[in-house]
Amino acid sequence: MEVKREAGTTLIEVLIAMMILGLALLALAPLFSGAVRTNASSNQLTNANTLAREKLEELSGYPRNDPRLTVTDGHNATVPTGATIPGASVSESTWCDNDLPLWYEPSSGATSRTATSPGSGWFSYPYRRTYTVEQYANDLTTRISSPNSYSVKLLTVTVRPTQGPFPGLRATTQSLYVRSRGTT
Repeated sequence: MEVKREAGTTLIEVLIAMMILGLALLALAPLFSGAVRTNASSNQLTNANTLAREKLEELSGYPRNDPRLTVTDGHNATVPTGATIPGASVSESTWCDNDLPLWYEPSSGATSRTATSPGSGWFSYPYRRTYTVEQYANDLTTRISSPNSYSVKLLTVTVRPTQGPFPGLRATTQSLYVRSRGTT
């Protein structure tokens, strides 16, 4: 009488296949965490760009002699408190300082500019936005000090993330030249 062997997989073969699959999945795991971090960083940069563009559009709509765009006499640039521009004679202006809230409450959408948290459920606002104003002649290279007549103002908005995957590293800076009326 002849004994027939049944063909199939043994327990050892199944265990070896599972071990190979497990090692492959372990090798792929860092890719998933890297993709999540990259996606969060891209989202952060998109939000920063949107906030910068929003401020540039707001500033470009003001009259050129508006206090938010004024450069103090004897200077050729206005900057946020504590900032400098290499090669420029700057005056500090609180108009140029961060205009975003310091705290927000996601459940209600409320915001606050108080120095400390208004209470539980409030989170630090994840961005800081500042801007500078520089005055130039028609050639766009010669800085003009106030109160002299200028032709163009260069508005530069900077948005820096304050938290997230790469706080501060994904800052965005956008600039816009605005011509004063009556210049060519």
